[in-house]
Amino acid sequence: MWPVPRPDIDAGYAFQACTNRVRDNDLRRRLSSVLPEIEAVAADYEEKAVDGDLHLIPTATTVGGLVTKEEMVRVYDQRMAGKDGPGRAIYDRIKLLPQGDRCPFCDQRNVSTLDHILPKTLYPALAVTPINLVGACMECNKAKLTIAAAAPDDVVLHPYFDDVSGEQWLKAEVLQKAPCAVIFRVDAPSGWNATVTARVENHFNMLGLASLYSSEAAREISNIRYNLTLHFNAGGVDAVQDELLRQWRSRRANRLNSWQTASYEAFAQSVWFYSGGFA
Repeated sequence: MWPVPRPDIDAGYAFQACTNRVRDNDLRRRLSSVLPEIEAVAADYEEKAVDGDLHLIPTATTVGGLVTKEEMVRVYDQRMAGKDGPGRAIYDRIKLLPQGDRCPFCDQRNVSTLDHILPKTLYPALAVTPINLVGACMECNKAKLTIAAAAPDDVVLHPYFDDVSGEQWLKAEVLQKAPCAVIFRVDAPSGWNATVTARVENHFNMLGLASLYSSEAAREISNIRYNLTLHFNAGGVDAVQDELLRQWRSRRANRLNSWQTASYEAFAQSVWFYSGGFA
């Protein structure tokens, strides 16, 4: 859900780095012969990603009819992601791109792997294409469905090409119950079109972000309960709301659409919460 700078690594260079030391002569010859196809598919991918049209890229079982998808999967698994693979340096460079080592899909957990935006088993020509690889947490990587994209909203938000961080769309609501709970939803800005709204909602639902954020918010309430009690005892309801507003402004200045920003906004707007519901 958060933008990441694109890797400045050419698709052809990455492919050659991963494959130029293949020992099997026949495989090395076939891999070398599909280099133009790898570069052409990567160029088409970038053009379609800019326009939000990645769903228009067709699936395939081979690259150029010469290299199977199984062989391309092994190129990624063994020769790029493998600890001693010749393309491992490229893998590590891409993995370091997300700011603060934070997964850009959930903005919560740490980056631990690379995610294929379009799955390598369905789009083998993109198996080691850098702009199709994004540093992510393992949970988000596993939550993404390995399906062919039939519509724009079938593709999760692309951290290299999609930026929805400039307008507030993540909202939270405090549930008046014991123990206190917070629920999250997508609240699309009025200027969004139907496609952008559908993509954000699909991303939010596919990755289970409502559940993740609710769990984090419950822990946050436990962490701040003592502090809010001190403010309540010292200055009453107004002091608690002032503290919550201060915390909200601080988090909003850092991340407009973080679960923390949405939570503190909800806390500060809930009379029930700041009047004692937090306890």
